[in-house]
Formats: sequence, C-alpha cells, structure tokens
Amino acid sequence: MSSDHEPQREDWRALAPLDELASPSLAAYKVDGHQLAAGRTAEGEPFAVDNRCPHEGYPLATGYLADCSLTCAWHNWKFDVRDGACTLGGEGVRASPVRVRDGLLEVDLAEPDFERVAPDLLASLTEGILRHENPRAFRDGVRLLRGGFDPWRLLAEVALLDARHAEYGTTHVLAVAADCGRALERLEGVEAMRAIAPVIDLCGEANQRLPRRPLPDAIRDGNEAALVAAVESEDAARAEGLLRGAFEDGVDLATIEDWMYTVLSRHFTSFGHQLIYMVKGQELCRHVDASCATDLYASLLHNTVLGTREDTLPYWEGHTRRLAAIEGDLSALFERQGAEAEFDPEAARDAVLDGSLDEAFDAVAGPLGRGVDAGRIARTLVGAAAERLYRFDVEVERDPMVAENWLWAPHRFTFACAVRHAVERFHSPDALRFLFHSAAFTHTGRGMDLAPAKRLDPSLADADVAGVLEAISARCPERAVARVRGYLRAERPLEPLANALQELCLRDIAVRPIVVAHVIKTTTAALEETAALEGHPDRERPLAAVARMLTSPLAERRVEQLVTTSIRWIDGGHMPRKLTQ
Repeated sequence: MSSDHEPQREDWRALAPLDELASPSLAAYKVDGHQLAAGRTAEGEPFAVDNRCPHEGYPLATGYLADCSLTCAWHNWKFDVRDGACTLGGEGVRASPVRVRDGLLEVDLAEPDFERVAPDLLASLTEGILRHENPRAFRDGVRLLRGGFDPWRLLAEVALLDARHAEYGTTHVLAVAADCGRALERLEGVEAMRAIAPVIDLCGEANQRLPRRPLPDAIRDGNEAALVAAVESEDAARAEGLLRGAFEDGVDLATIEDWMYTVLSRHFTSFGHQLIYMVKGQELCRHVDASCATDLYASLLHNTVLGTREDTLPYWEGHTRRLAAIEGDLSALFERQGAEAEFDPEAARDAVLDGSLDEAFDAVAGPLGRGVDAGRIARTLVGAAAERLYRFDVEVERDPMVAENWLWAPHRFTFACAVRHAVERFHSPDALRFLFHSAAFTHTGRGMDLAPAKRLDPSLADADVAGVLEAISARCPERAVARVRGYLRAERPLEPLANALQELCLRDIAVRPIVVAHVIKTTTAALEETAALEGHPDRERPLAAVARMLTSPLAERRVEQLVTTSIRWIDGGHMPRKLTQ
C-alpha cells in the first residue's frame, strides 16, 4: 500500500438542478462512464451512490428509498445513502460526496484517497471471510489490489486472520498463503486475486463465524529453556505467553525462530503439520515484514502444544526407542558433518521405503555417523517420501472401511520437504531429529502402497509443457508420468512447467478448500524439490508423484462413506481400520 499522502483531488460534476428533485427522490444518472443512483432523502438531504448493488450489480435506482435507507429490489440488501454502509446484506456501496452549487446538485467523481478507505476495505474483507462469503471477500480483495495494496501483504492479512481466530491455532491457511504467493511473480495488479482467492476460501471455511481466540498475557524475561518446558508440560497459555513476551522484550526474530525449531524437534506431532507451517511462516514473513511473526508464530505454538505427539503412540514405539538411545550423541553427530564420506542415496532411500524399521533408522544414523551432511540426507528423504506418494494405492481411496485416503498420502512428502528446509535453516544438533522423524514417517506409510506388480513404470515420452498438461487434464496417469519424466530427462527448463502447473492448481481442478489446499501444497513442494534435487538420482520422483496424484480419482465428498462407517461403528462395533498406524 502506498504511503504517499498527496492532496485529495476533486472532480465535481453536475447531476441535475436541485429544485427538480423532490424530497424524497431517487433516479439513475450517467456521468462520464459512472452510473449513479442519486436524489434526496425525506429530509431533503442530497446523496449519490454507485447505482450497481455490490451484491450482483442490480441497479439501485430501481429500488426503494425510505428515509435514509435504500433497498435493492433484487435481493433486499439495504444501504444508508449518507455513507453507503450496508445495513442488511454484505459489503457497502460507494457513496460519493455531493454539494449544491448555483442551484445544481453536483457530485465529486474523484477516486477517494486509498489510504483513507483501505482500513474499511480490510474490515469488510475480514467480515466477508468470517461469514465465508467468497464473492464479497474477493470483491474487496480486488478493490484493495486495484488501489495498490501489496498482494503479499494481503496474503499475510488472511493468514493473520486465521492465526487470530482458529480455535486450536493456525491451520493450513498459513502454508497455502505462502505457496500461493509463488504465483505472484506472474500475476500483477488485480490478477493477483487469482492466487489469493484459494487462501481466502480456505480461511473462510476453517474460521466461519469463529470469534477471536482469547490470548494469554505476555510473560517477560523468558528464554528457550522455559519455552520448551512449558510446551513439554502442555501448558499452552504459559508457552504462548512466553513467546509473546519474547517479542515484547525485543528478542530478535532469528533467535525466536530457533526457539520454535527447538520446540518442534522434540516430538513428531500431527502428521508433521507444525514443521510445515513453521517453514511456510518464515517464507511469508520474509516477503512482508517481521510484524506478522508475533501472531503467526504464537498461534502456531498454540497449535503445537495441542497437537498429537505421534512419537508417543504405539506405531512409533520402535523409532522413539532408537532415537532416545542416541540422544546423547546428537551433538557429536552434528559436529561431524561435512566429512567427505561415502553415501549411497539410492540404498538409503530403499531402506526407508522397503526395509525394516531398524534399517530405515540406520539409513539416517549410519551416514550421520560417517559425517555425511544433513542436507544430503534430507534430499534423499525427499526422494523416498516422493516415491511413497507415487506408490499410493487408489483402492485405499475407495474402501469405506479404511481410514486412509488421498489426503493422507501427501503429508510424508510435504513433511520431508519441510525437513530439508529446517536442516538448512536451523543449525543445531536438535535439527538432526527432524531427519529421523522424516525417515520414520515415510517408513510408516507402507500400508498405503500399491503392490509391486501394479505400480506404474511407463517408458519415457518426449513432451513439451502442453503435452504434460494434456495428459493431466485427460486423467491418464501413465501418460502424465511418462511425459513428466521425459520432460525432465530432456533437460527442458523447469520454469515454464512450474508456471503451468501453478496455474492449473488455481483453475478449480479440486472443489473442497481442504482438497485444493493439498493440491497446491503438494504441487508447490514437488516443483521446489525438483529444483533442489538437481543432479540427484531421485530428481524425477516428486513431479512424477504429483502427476499421478493429479490424474487419479479423488473423492472430495465423503458423506455417504461417513454414514456407512458411522452405522458400522455404532451399530456393530466395527471401526475403520488404519493401514499406517
């Protein structure tokens, strides 16, 4: 948003002689492309508002004026003609200044000062999101962008709305906001709303009608140890209070982010969402400013404290025991990094995918013991997680008595992507835990794999961007995978394909906001990891996995399935079985 404060321009135009307008009166006027509904109230006060109802554009001049209230005849929205405020419906209508000069009613058609109207537009946008009224929120967003509001800042405002209202702390909105921001490089001006709209939609669904989450008081003079202790004791109020206190104490952002990573390394929680949100939160703050961090990170911390500590559950028992046994060695392993040690990424990948739990664990512990850099191991874990996603059995999606579905499948991959970022940003022995968490999480996904004989192994097919998109649009997994691999093997530039896939994800190829979120997040991660795996033997795996996901059947409505499982559970005691836990 511009910070220049120029004198307000005026553009007065005559509408009609005042004595020709009775009290009350209402009529339509056209002046230099502007359509106005203007007249006089019962008290004789002149007014002029936009003739198009902000709901669906119906002409307000065909409506009904009673005192100062103008009713749209189409859907009964009502507006106060004095200031345009909506008293029944949604957003308000623009009201223009009027005056009487030399017996003529004049209207000022100059655009209002954006600095003055922007707060009202943001307030209206917020109300639209919290009522999950997408048309209103989108229109207000376009008005803000048209006035010069920074699109990254608008994404941050939506993420902050989620952070402040989400009952259990920040949600997928934060991650999708950062991911959708990638498209802003090629979407200028009002076109940026195409990337912001999915974030607004998701935020509205997640937070509809929710009040602001109560906040604890800031606790000053805290430190990392106190924060970790509060989280470990599941004292959400104290943990958030300590973090907010650190911001008030002026602790620098990099230090606070290290504290957050330390907290997140202690447990594997809730399918790894919290680490993913942390990585994306950093990206969003870097594009805007540090002022966003207080509420974003505090809400994320609240979510972390309340999250499921999956490493304490039975299906993680073996991994947790092995990791506890080497806790005392993490510092030495961290210091040993950087040695010119041999490392077979394909063997490590296969151990995580198809080996025993001990072999999966040793695929990380062994290389660390030899001094292999954590970043090299993280990239291999990305390849393993991408292959796990690629192997997903669509029959799992169709089985009403199985808990897992397509939305379960991408998390191992997006978590592995977050781990790669975490070990690059967080320089501490604690960061090594993320590698073990990623290996274990990917290993536990074997139950969703297709049988080896049924897995796709298509030949390479040369293709340009249009060819890849055609195969995806045709929902042909084998052709899409072959063309993606052929495209990459031919060393064609990644950027055109990345732009095309980003655009595809914004074209309503999915419907439910949470499904849209997973499509965007997974595709963004695949594109990012394809670039990061340059020269790696697994470079083709992330995009091949996404191509298969985008072309496979995916059930978005599950009402009938929920009815079936509810009847079997309550009436017969048969709960859905889990393949991965």
